[in-house]
Amino acid sequence: MRIFHFHLLLGTALALLASAQDAAPKDRNEINSGAKPGGMMADSPITFPVAAQFPADLRARSYPAEKDYFIMDDNRRSLAQIRQILAKMPKGEFAPLTNKREHAKQSLQRLTSGGELHILMLGDSIINDTARSGWITLLRDHYPAAKIRGTIYVRGGGNCGHFQAEERVRKHILPLRPDLVIIGGISQRDIASIQEVIRQIRAGLPDCEFLLTTGVFGTADPRSAEAMAKARHSGTGLYGAELQNLAEAERCAYLDMTTPWVQYIQSSGLHPHAFYRDAVHANEYGEQILAKILLRWWTMPES
Repeated sequence: MRIFHFHLLLGTALALLASAQDAAPKDRNEINSGAKPGGMMADSPITFPVAAQFPADLRARSYPAEKDYFIMDDNRRSLAQIRQILAKMPKGEFAPLTNKREHAKQSLQRLTSGGELHILMLGDSIINDTARSGWITLLRDHYPAAKIRGTIYVRGGGNCGHFQAEERVRKHILPLRPDLVIIGGISQRDIASIQEVIRQIRAGLPDCEFLLTTGVFGTADPRSAEAMAKARHSGTGLYGAELQNLAEAERCAYLDMTTPWVQYIQSSGLHPHAFYRDAVHANEYGEQILAKILLRWWTMPES
């Protein structure tokens, strides 16, 4: 029965064409290339890619950007479609999140008081996947009085080393005038470049708040604590500790997304690829794990 249930889930849940996912350019990280797919491929029941079960039902508005970079609104899934996905996705759970929101109080106050909040998500194709989950749509549903706008600025394999250069902050981020910038993904290469982007944005937008998040997905096997700790983007290893230290030094909010994502996948009892669309990226169900984490963080009671 368990084997039958597993394959039934895989048959209905694992599906996705990259074009249907409205994705950013292919991942540019060498470690995530098809030639180095990681240990999960050894026992994977999936042959990638597979067709999308829930192609995004809305078309996001795009804005002018340089080659290989994308700026667009977050609106790519309706609330009705998100609820369809949530109803069918494999069940899992994660432990209560650590409250690290003291430096996002202004953003939280805008949500709870019915103010305006413009969220900018900055990073790579994983950040694109996170935005496509529709988590900001779910946030709007939770805080209906607030006027929440979401924008993403991404590059395949994009990191703050890219965004700090060639006046991209001045040319592309400051004109958007975000109230909150979320920096994350699996492609960050160093803490110093993240710090530089924060400081460049604050020079032009001194009241802007920041949420620094650790990475999810990629080829590191979430069933292995050792593999996750070694992953360059992981919240369970050195990067997570360094990013949290930076958040404290620069007065930014911090969220370890790695730990709850690992917990959800492990608790599902399924192979991790039940939540992947290829060897690196999330499918619709994987995206909703990210949405659950972010929504929980923004809506949990104060500790």
